[in-house]
Amino acid sequence: MNKQTFITILLAITVITANAQLTEWRNIVSKNFVYKIIHDQEYLYVGTKGGGIVKIDKLSGEQTVLNRADRSMTGNSITDMALHNDELWVGTEYNGLARLSASGIEKFDKKNAGFLNNQHFSGIYFNDDGTMLVGGIAFLYMFNGKQCTAEYYINPLSPYAYVKKIKADADGRIWVACYDALNSYNLCIFTSEGLMRFNNPYGSVNNIETDKDGCLWMVTDKGLTRFDGKDFTHYSPDNSALPEANITDVTIDENGNLWMFGDRFITKFDGENFTAYPYQLSVANDYLLTIDVDNNNVYVGSRFEGLLKLTENGLAPINLIDNVLYDNTMSYNGCIDAGSNFYVGSLYGLQIYNIDTGDYTFEPMSQTAQMEADRNGNVWILWPWFATDTCLVEITPMGKIAYMRTDYPFSETNANLIKFDRQNRLWIATYQGIYMRDGETWTTYNNSNSSLTETVQCMAFDSSNRLWCGTFGSGLFCFDGTKWDNYTTSNSSLPSDYVGAIAIDKNNVVWLNCRDPRYPDKMGSEYGLGLTRFDGNTWMTYSSANSPLPSDCFWDLQIDVDNRKWIATAGDVGLVCFDETKWTTYDTDNSGIALNEVTKITLDSKRDLIWLTQYPGLGISVARMNCQSSGIPTITIPKFPDTYFDLQGRPVKYPTHGIYIKNGQKVLL
Repeated sequence: MNKQTFITILLAITVITANAQLTEWRNIVSKNFVYKIIHDQEYLYVGTKGGGIVKIDKLSGEQTVLNRADRSMTGNSITDMALHNDELWVGTEYNGLARLSASGIEKFDKKNAGFLNNQHFSGIYFNDDGTMLVGGIAFLYMFNGKQCTAEYYINPLSPYAYVKKIKADADGRIWVACYDALNSYNLCIFTSEGLMRFNNPYGSVNNIETDKDGCLWMVTDKGLTRFDGKDFTHYSPDNSALPEANITDVTIDENGNLWMFGDRFITKFDGENFTAYPYQLSVANDYLLTIDVDNNNVYVGSRFEGLLKLTENGLAPINLIDNVLYDNTMSYNGCIDAGSNFYVGSLYGLQIYNIDTGDYTFEPMSQTAQMEADRNGNVWILWPWFATDTCLVEITPMGKIAYMRTDYPFSETNANLIKFDRQNRLWIATYQGIYMRDGETWTTYNNSNSSLTETVQCMAFDSSNRLWCGTFGSGLFCFDGTKWDNYTTSNSSLPSDYVGAIAIDKNNVVWLNCRDPRYPDKMGSEYGLGLTRFDGNTWMTYSSANSPLPSDCFWDLQIDVDNRKWIATAGDVGLVCFDETKWTTYDTDNSGIALNEVTKITLDSKRDLIWLTQYPGLGISVARMNCQSSGIPTITIPKFPDTYFDLQGRPVKYPTHGIYIKNGQKVLL
């Protein structure tokens, strides 16, 4: 087949949008990170980072979840919410701006509304003429309800900036509180020319409100400041009864009282008197993020304990439904054990979930580098060299086995990848070669006894138990147990000598993703070179230029029992399935996937499920693959016991490194 014929065939393949192949989507998440709370006459709306919105009926207490799985929300990571004309406007972290009304849900993003990016929409403000101002990453936008009509830099010199709050004063001036990584544009006045920096003499502004008289109230790292358009009035612990200086957030209730919080107090200010309510969070490393006051009910959102209500006895938690995990910041890993438990590492530890029983376990194993299930269904967890003296942990039905780094021949280098071959031998790729363990015998392959000269990035085994591995700089290798064959751009049609992902199908065809040799570590469509197929003789590459493949760079590549190729693409375009006849893309427009940027695919053929971990902060998505099983059980809510305590006796849900108390004994993690 010549090149022109091949391209013609590829162009004849049509894109198939999401069909009945992936169904019954679930977003398995934590709702412990409450970022925004608002209310109307009937409902309390709780916006979470990664868990969508929980809508609580104030009369009955009934809770409803709005999330990506059932497509009742455009994104699960909520950055802002505002009510206007019986409509709920929602800013998301990765999925643009959404409007929820009686007629349905609308999404406004880079693709359909002209925004410059889809990230961190917040600071929603409604002008009298029906237009809106809304902030995004790096920009403040003018929006007419359908299209972005103008954009203004927050700070062109800042690497990361976004809008926190927009308010108007009595004179019609529009004030914009920003987060700016350089801390130079944290309070601005919006004009037709853009954002004009306002130098507040009383500290760095954390947030703003305007009262019924149009006076601007600023909470800063040095207290509370009132600005009436001419004069400043500053309140601090030194000149008033304000109990602390660093104030994070502020709101105004129906009676005109200011409510604010800092590190130790929730404070009410009626214009004359401060009333301080001391609080202590149950989790040692927790902190508050947002406040809302509905009549006499004061609600706050926290980072680790979710939704809390102020009572006479302090802060009382309000349990949110479908709150399964304790942390959404998943690592780029995942596997299934013999008992059909899904294992995934996160920023704060190892999380284990069984979708059949709802059983959930959290283990304080932070810094997991990778995990893999062996042929017996035991789970092996790899640690990076800098994290601990432990190199590997094997989890079996009988318990855990820890393997110390000093017991391994690669103790002085970093192990970055583990795989098990068809004989259940352990292969470990490091920065200084590959190590294979067969029983108690170790064999080392490096540049002294093989042609391996670069770090191995990916490994796979074919039906003959030959090892195929991709490197960053030396191309593709095949090892049959005796000899190493090396495929490079100089002796084959390999697109690049930088191979980032590899998988082998049931016909022993090798599938891989090569990277741009100039930027091999960057993740974006333009930094990859597509999907390459090698059957031992012929090379063939599918790319976004000659096929419906939407991105040329992959986070992960897996092949299921039906020989379909599942591709986690980079570049915010979704999950791709290719059966060598048609292409199917699952994204946030046509499916219940939590985020387009999937970083790891785990296939559970026994239960006909595909597990997806998304870009950090979005938890887990799972779906049925072929509609052959009886369905995914309804998510049940596990209860995690607080077994770890700090030295002050406070429970710690996310113990990482340090000394803790467990079962009355001090333990070092």
